[in-house]
Amino acid sequence: MVRSVAYTSGKLTKNLVRTLGPGRHGDGNGLYLVVDPSGARRWIVRVTVKGQRNRQGKPNRTDFGLGGADIITLTVARERALEYRRLAKQGLNPKYHKDQDVPCFEEVARQVHIERLPT
Repeated sequence: MVRSVAYTSGKLTKNLVRTLGPGRHGDGNGLYLVVDPSGARRWIVRVTVKGQRNRQGKPNRTDFGLGGADIITLTVARERALEYRRLAKQGLNPKYHKDQDVPCFEEVARQVHIERLPT
């Protein structure tokens, strides 16, 4: 199997994201492309949350899904991985401290009302 220089240096490229076979392929800094045998591709980031320990007393490492590679580009995956690592370094679990723009019920109800008003 021929690997490009970019892959052997630990960084993925857009071409490699499309063509790599099944397995877990690292981009560096905890970002991985997971390719299933079916060909499905998804991004995950592995972080160690500062101050959290597992049952054996070792640092608690956790994997977080970032989304499918068909939707999330390599650049966006790297940005999200950086954001997750920053949260983890501050001692915040990214699972509970993601910046989410979730609308409240009232906002959703108003939007549905506006959309249905003509009918």
